[in-house]
Amino acid sequence: MYYLWLIYVFLIGLFMGSFYNVVGIRVPNKESLLGRSHCPKCNRTLGALELFPVIGYIILRGKCKTCKTPISVKYPIMELITAILFSISFVFLHENVVEYILVMVFVSLMVIVTVSDMYYQIIPNIILIVFLPVIFTLRMFSDEIIWYYSIMGGILGFGFMYLISWYGKKRFKKEALGGGDIKLYFLVGLFLGVETVFISLMFSAILALIYSAIKHKKTGYLPFVPFIFGGSMIAYFFGVQFLDWYMGLIF
Repeated sequence: MYYLWLIYVFLIGLFMGSFYNVVGIRVPNKESLLGRSHCPKCNRTLGALELFPVIGYIILRGKCKTCKTPISVKYPIMELITAILFSISFVFLHENVVEYILVMVFVSLMVIVTVSDMYYQIIPNIILIVFLPVIFTLRMFSDEIIWYYSIMGGILGFGFMYLISWYGKKRFKKEALGGGDIKLYFLVGLFLGVETVFISLMFSAILALIYSAIKHKKTGYLPFVPFIFGGSMIAYFFGVQFLDWYMGLIF
């Protein structure tokens, strides 16, 4: 039964990831979420096979069936990331229902804003406003982190990102961080709590530096939300162990 549930969670993650792709693309354009998905080039409504996450992309070889316009590989990647994180969270947290729901909500938020950041370089305020009370409420009812640690994490995450932005603007005379990244980190801090919010910042920066080195990207816009996403999940699952290891080195 456990493995059947795991397969079910994975499939749910695939389809939810597909929906989050739509949300992340349509909300910044103020498009309705109720309309059927269509090819952005020929405007043809997509069929059932094309809408099936990952499998449809593979069968169609990453192209629209009608006009042969290439479909971004970002779609199946985000679907797989959602499904994998839903599944990993189930393995670790299936006995803690509230915490598991909270992780799924946080993953949902991060997938949506990652898509928006990659496509439009913005994080819609409406997305943050919708997810803020949900994450806050679930964190209050979860027994994994003391509630005031959560609030402190939100304040510190927001404050530290704001200071980085302020210093970057003063030192380099340009925006070092977007306002959306700063506001997003308040929700990240609420989710992670005060103990691991800075761990997520460290890993986010490391991932961004590795990506920049591999891509030789020195100028231009670099979407930071995907790295915040990765750093936050590493901090959530391994942050406490990392802190214990680090403190062991010191003491």
